[in-house]
Amino acid sequence: MPNAHRSLQTVTVFLKNVKISAAHICFTGDAIALLGKYTARDGVLHLDDWHWHKEQRGGAVFYIITNLKQLKP
Repeated sequence: MPNAHRSLQTVTVFLKNVKISAAHICFTGDAIALLGKYTARDGVLHLDDWHWHKEQRGGAVFYIITNLKQLKP
């Protein structure tokens, strides 16, 4: 069976220039809808550009990304 996600791009996430593990990032539906336009430039996501909050889940801290503050041109 061919890979159905072949066209997906890897996203690197930073908060204040510190790389965050992708295993600790979650997106709401609204954020996912905006993610394609935002990351099409370079595959880097800066949390400073997004509304987000931290949640404790099973002893680990997760970053829940909810919406874009303002879409860059």
